[in-house]
Amino acid sequence: AAGDRRILNVSFSSVLREHDGVIVSLRDVTEDRALEREHNKTQEFLQRVIDSSVDAIVSADMRGNVLLFNPAAERTYGWQADEVVGRRNVRELYPDGVAVEIMKKIRSESFGGPGVLQGFETELLAKDGTRVPVMLSAALIVHRGHPIGSVGVFKDLRDLLRIEERLQSAQRELADREQKAFIAELAGATAHELNQPLTTVMGYAQMLQKELEPGTRLDRACSAIVRESERMAEIVRKIGQLTKYESKAYVGDTKIIDIERSIDSEPPVDGR
Repeated sequence: AAGDRRILNVSFSSVLREHDGVIVSLRDVTEDRALEREHNKTQEFLQRVIDSSVDAIVSADMRGNVLLFNPAAERTYGWQADEVVGRRNVRELYPDGVAVEIMKKIRSESFGGPGVLQGFETELLAKDGTRVPVMLSAALIVHRGHPIGSVGVFKDLRDLLRIEERLQSAQRELADREQKAFIAELAGATAHELNQPLTTVMGYAQMLQKELEPGTRLDRACSAIVRESERMAEIVRKIGQLTKYESKAYVGDTKIIDIERSIDSEPPVDGR
């Protein structure tokens, strides 16, 4: 259009020296320069996306030479990019044999399709030798139908696993507290219900013993009733103090509650 500025590539050639002339060649490169600017903008944008990713991104050629190592990868591995890019093989970033296993899975059709690996839990090998649990998604980079490299995106699972462990610990603690509360309530109710008939049995046995001639067969029987009733009263008292559940072997595969081990020195739940 009229008034538009164009970018020209100008070249000179003095092929007509005998005529004292110069050939000037002009080539309109306006569109080429525009495409180049757009390409550079796209490259810069993609680089910012890679650098801003919270997940580690590592890319390598088909020989395993690391070509890309973003800031999140630096945080995950403990390596700086200039220590890895062009200096290390991708196999060094995994425990022994893991890189080969991952490449086999990428080429397999069982993990997202040939050339793709999705949501695979594995481990990385950090600079200090520690193993880092990660969730990996990876793919082959293909150019004109031929693989020229691979790229992997790694989600560091350490924080997630710590949260899960704390959650499981809290759930175990809650279940333990609920079990203790249930046992304490059951034991308290059981002791209360047993105490009443037991007190009656002991009272009548002691009353009857006073009426019997000492040393007689009935007197000895009453003494046994009183003695065993007192023993039963002690067992009932211990049942009332149960705060947890501990078992012991009984007959064959049968287990019964171990009263002595099930009594805590802590105060009963809810002040009982």
